[in-house]
Amino acid sequence: MPGDWFNVRTRARFGRDVVDGVSMVGRMIREWIRTLRAQCPPWARQLDLVYEHAAIAARHRRMRTAWQPHLARSREIVLEGAGRCTSFGRALVIGAGDCLDVPVDDLAARFGEVVLADIVVSPVARALARRHPGRVRCVSWDATGALEKLAAVRATVVSAGARRIFEEADPGPPPGGEPDLVVSANCLSQLGLVPGHALPAARVDDALPDRCGTTAAKQHLAWLGQRVGAVRVLLADTARLDLGPDGREIKRENLLARLPLRRPDHAWRWNLAPIPEYSPDIARIHEVGAWIDVPAA
Repeated sequence: MPGDWFNVRTRARFGRDVVDGVSMVGRMIREWIRTLRAQCPPWARQLDLVYEHAAIAARHRRMRTAWQPHLARSREIVLEGAGRCTSFGRALVIGAGDCLDVPVDDLAARFGEVVLADIVVSPVARALARRHPGRVRCVSWDATGALEKLAAVRATVVSAGARRIFEEADPGPPPGGEPDLVVSANCLSQLGLVPGHALPAARVDDALPDRCGTTAAKQHLAWLGQRVGAVRVLLADTARLDLGPDGREIKRENLLARLPLRRPDHAWRWNLAPIPEYSPDIARIHEVGAWIDVPAA
């Protein structure tokens, strides 16, 4: 009929766009509320760490099924490490986040104390601490020891200065005291990378975040190496892959090439962002390695 431009297809498409728009607004509101509820030092917001925390949680909500094999395997490795302990006084989890990859309930049943350490203490981690009063506690802790100083000079620091801050930093002793089990939970590649991207200097130096990331990762491995009395579990991204719709590898980036690491004890793939999450025609996959080191007899 005349004027009936709003046909069935248009109405359907318009309806989908409205739904998609409402959904996007809803996600943005959820992420904003989550950033408000996060407990962290003021400088963590200056370095985009609170935003990154909320973005990971939001992506997990969207990718729950795709992520499940990776998260389950990570939890299995943590329990394997716990099974090699001979003392069960304290377990320390670095990069705890929402504890998606950490079997907190199982650790709380085995250890006298479980310390969940991260710069941003999430509502999920706080809920776990309430579930296990006296056995699980949350600590806001910077595993690099560098970020408060980095944030203080964020506006003016250049590449060499940023890297030197990471090189000279010391996070100090483990929060709560020396652990019997220490877990570095899928955070190694991100320790300096995310803060590096938050620096204005990164806008003119594309390599700055990677240099910060490599330096922070080396320092973290050295710190883990000092925990000689603990079973040490390291979970870390080893490579970033872009795959086409047919599964063909389009691009591969080695994330740990410059780090002093032996061959991992376990390895698997993490379906981080399947099509169309990352791109309409590219899937982003991470290869993950797991290392378990026990104290010398």
